[in-house]
Amino acid sequence: MLRIASLIPSGTDLTAALGFADCLVGVSHECDHPDGADLPVLTSSFIPPAMVDGPSLTPAEIDRLVCESVQAGESLYITDRALLHRLAPNIVVSQDVCDVCAVNAEAAACDIPSGAELVLLTAISIDGLVADITTLAASLGAPDRGEVVVAEVRAGLALSRGVAAVPAAVTVVTLEWSDPPFLGGHWVPELVEHVGATHLLSKAGEPSRRSTWDEIAAADPDVLIFCPCGYDLHQATLEATALAGTAAVGALRAVRNGRFFAVDANRLLSRCTTAVVAAADVIARLVQPID
Repeated sequence: MLRIASLIPSGTDLTAALGFADCLVGVSHECDHPDGADLPVLTSSFIPPAMVDGPSLTPAEIDRLVCESVQAGESLYITDRALLHRLAPNIVVSQDVCDVCAVNAEAAACDIPSGAELVLLTAISIDGLVADITTLAASLGAPDRGEVVVAEVRAGLALSRGVAAVPAAVTVVTLEWSDPPFLGGHWVPELVEHVGATHLLSKAGEPSRRSTWDEIAAADPDVLIFCPCGYDLHQATLEATALAGTAAVGALRAVRNGRFFAVDANRLLSRCTTAVVAAADVIARLVQPID
């Protein structure tokens, strides 16, 4: 019988999407899929988690901790190696996209039990998501199920284009962090372009990068979408409300026009999973031109 350990939220999400949630034996501390709620937690981070009423640290403090860790060559995440070995999975799912977001490939490769297969998710685009679904499905011995899920994703994305016509003249900036501001990267600009709008300052496939509020003001987007990595809708809304009250952000045309939107990054944009279908639909509705 398959025994699957997921060290990343997207691994849990895709495992469930493929119909193998009942084979999960352990998940990461950031996994929020309902099917993983009562499973052993295999990972942890030295950065305190976001609290219900806001982050336990400010965005600037979190950024400082991350930068110090990266510069020191230290991992932000720890895998409970002993627990992982006791659970004896024959498939371990991790990622090879971002060292800041979750347990990375190098760390996972050092921790997995002997004989277990390490499946790395590497998507930074919709095409990459298709490849991840196909790869994971093959490892699970269910390539046909992978084809079904891929078809469902493609069909859902096609529908999001038809929500309403969005002229390319509608310009958008997405933000994955606030202090300092980080521009949306990888699949996020791709989803904006997918629904017909124009994403400014960063392009599809490019990693997220630091920006400044002056650069964002100079771009003067019609719509500003705030999707801070690791935040749910409530947490993102609290921070967006505080941001809108600052001089630099409150002066932006998008904010003045009521086109500054906080979204549930965890559920929609922080992971390249089947959630891209719902994310595209939400973006299509947010960027509709104002009559």
